Amino acid sequence: MHMEQRLEFIDTLPALPASNFTPRIATFSPPTDPNKESGTVGPEMMNIYMPGVSDQNRKDVDNCKLLVQNAASQKYDPIKQLHEWYTYYTESLAKLGWVTQASQVKNITIKKTGLTMDAVAIEILQGLVGANAPQLLALTGKAVAGVKDDQGLISIYNRNAKVGYEAKFDMSPVWQTRGGSPMMVLNCTSVDVRESKRGILWWKSTTQSTAIKSAASAVYLNTDLYDGVRASVLRKLGQAAEDYLDSIPGFQ
Repeated sequence: MHMEQRLEFIDTLPALPASNFTPRIATFSPPTDPNKESGTVGPEMMNIYMPGVSDQNRKDVDNCKLLVQNAASQKYDPIKQLHEWYTYYTESLAKLGWVTQASQVKNITIKKTGLTMDAVAIEILQGLVGANAPQLLALTGKAVAGVKDDQGLISIYNRNAKVGYEAKFDMSPVWQTRGGSPMMVLNCTSVDVRESKRGILWWKSTTQSTAIKSAASAVYLNTDLYDGVRASVLRKLGQAAEDYLDSIPGFQ
């Protein structure tokens, strides 16, 4: 795809809906230390950064995912049409410069009680992250706890959440390749959370088995290509993006 076509595609994407949230009080946040892990929360989305990911790469991941998830959710119902939603999502990311290395689509049943969203995420991810699974389990648990302890972050996460028996979540670990590119595992999962009256963040299964629909892909960003579209992505996101993303405390 030529650069002109990529830029034209970005122009066709819908802008973020205007925020109806009460503006958050601005507080001083120290710069991200790229040598430490960190986390970002967005609507039904958590990005978990391993040590070594540059600040620019962290911003690029957040912005790409926010823009394309918004477009996918306006085109497909992420609960009823999860796989169609995910296909559009990954194909759109490819037009921004993301390259897929491996992918999997699963409809599975996990036969155990006491499942939580972070445990389900690792269950899905482990085939793509291998030996890093134990470390990622600890970090995903830290991310969920950090969001649950902050009402502002809960509001960001639940911005697009729909009341019902099923809930979708996207919890993506991100690391940096030797070539300097961000690489992540996209993990979009739908699960029955009727056992929790407060939603997926507080869900803990009590039944002997839980049915799960998921799609996951290992992808990396062609940073040379993305350099040519970054400004267009930022223009399309606009100032509204500030109300859709925030840092998760407790990492650095």
